[in-house]
Amino acid sequence: MRSAWLPLFALTCCLVLAIQACGQDQNTLQGAEAHPPTGLQPAIDANATSTWPQTDPNSDPNAPPLDMMITKSMLYAAGLKHGVNPYLVMGLAWHESGWQASVVSSAGAVGIMQVMPSTAAADGPALLNRHVNLFDPGDNIDMGTAILKNNLDRYNNDLAKALTAYYAGGAAVADWGSLRADCRRYVWAVYNAAMMFKEGKGPV
Repeated sequence: MRSAWLPLFALTCCLVLAIQACGQDQNTLQGAEAHPPTGLQPAIDANATSTWPQTDPNSDPNAPPLDMMITKSMLYAAGLKHGVNPYLVMGLAWHESGWQASVVSSAGAVGIMQVMPSTAAADGPALLNRHVNLFDPGDNIDMGTAILKNNLDRYNNDLAKALTAYYAGGAAVADWGSLRADCRRYVWAVYNAAMMFKEGKGPV
């Protein structure tokens, strides 16, 4: 009788220790990941974009390649069009693809903004009132930025939740302390890339 209870007792002890460990992991997040980033206004007023400087391809011979400058201008313009901070759009695209239009991920995400074809098929008509060609850089940027704006609207401009939804879908969205570690890393990576562009330290 006594020996029959030993495995159950051991299992209970393991379960209690695991729960405690999970709780400690959530409550003792260290460094930057302890809190969501807050230093960037994710959404802007799409009707008041005149205060944002215009961007044009640079004729400086030491400037980055022309195609990168054009991509930067397209990302910037898409941010203004959809009411999303252009630096956030640039940072998201940089983290997703390095602004490479030909990139296709192992999961099938396409282009500069790494949009899934199934997402574009549903969200193109819903958000842009048209079908999009994800292999066209303009369409790809327009679609990705529209998705990001939709996420910001859905989550009341909560940057962490909007980026989590972009990265892993709405089912992964949670309060910061309960968010998956990979989602927290993604949010911070995109934020840091956005701040890099905002501060003029980006590669383009």
